[in-house]
Amino acid sequence: MLNPELPAEPAARDLIAIEASLGAHNYKPLDVVLVRGQGVWVWDNNGKRYLDCLSAYSALNQGHCHPKILAAMVEQAQKLTLTSRAFRNDQLALLYEDLARLTRSHKILPMNSGAEAVETALKAVRKWGYEVKGVPADRAARPTCAKRPPPMHRRACAARRRAARNGRSRPALRIA
Repeated sequence: MLNPELPAEPAARDLIAIEASLGAHNYKPLDVVLVRGQGVWVWDNNGKRYLDCLSAYSALNQGHCHPKILAAMVEQAQKLTLTSRAFRNDQLALLYEDLARLTRSHKILPMNSGAEAVETALKAVRKWGYEVKGVPADRAARPTCAKRPPPMHRRACAARRRAARNGRSRPALRIA
């Protein structure tokens, strides 16, 4: 039974074919084309409802289209949609304060990707070795990556290899 609120065109198989033809094959998603979500539920383009147990790999633990989050997103986007980290904005410092208070941390480093997290963790471990354990300069072990790392970490490993080849394997992270 089709949901009258949802468009039936284009068909899921057509969208999947276009995606397969033009998209990079870095994931193998399920052959379901989702068109909307509300809370823990998502609907495909045929109106079939599914319980979203993946939650965008936990990026959506709050559920789809949460009314308070949606209202805050719209309010902010109407003022300033996005700023590069090359600029400052009037919200980041306030986020840092809230996160520091919540987590009792003295430094905050928001990230977009697992690659950033892996790279930062490697730098932090090496810095800790130099500053806390007293490892002599340029003597810390250089973390290496497997010949075929898991897909989520290939970019980070490639970046580490490039940095090592260019003589920049010393951590640039300042945690002080």
